[in-house]
Amino acid sequence: MDVKKNIWLPVIMIGTFILEGIIGLFFAKPLFGETRQFIPHFLLVLLILLTVFYRRNHALLYAFILGIVFDIYYTSIMGIYFAIFPLIVYLTDKFMKVLHDNIILVGLVTLFNIILTESLVYLFYTLIGATTMSISTFVDTRLVTTLLLNLAFFLLVFFPFQFFIDKLKKSEKI
Repeated sequence: MDVKKNIWLPVIMIGTFILEGIIGLFFAKPLFGETRQFIPHFLLVLLILLTVFYRRNHALLYAFILGIVFDIYYTSIMGIYFAIFPLIVYLTDKFMKVLHDNIILVGLVTLFNIILTESLVYLFYTLIGATTMSISTFVDTRLVTTLLLNLAFFLLVFFPFQFFIDKLKKSEKI
């Protein structure tokens, strides 16, 4: 049994899932006050890194499972992240077929995917009437702070997660 793949990778993903809730719950107001919002997309960042450095199909499986769990636990509308997470994994795979996997390009792809995710969620909520926030307010109060937070997380986990995935790939070859 491959411990890294069968135990540590799910533990990392579940821990990240829990960390998103903790960060959003306890640090939102102290960091940005009442006027700004930020949405931690740490799972999405790890899914992107998993897609870039490991296998797309493995990342897709995690995207579907974590997307439905994310919808059940964090959102009131089922299916948003269940659809978005696999879409982001698929798009990342297509981007990375023409781009190199260095930190700058992967960071830009990650930022693009976070913008896409936030925009799709905003569009969906606007279409169903769950939000009346204007697009300029959305960009100013939510998107910018979300990008900053997730970029900081990306920079923090890029090298350790890449190292973990490299070890995972080496252990599978043995």
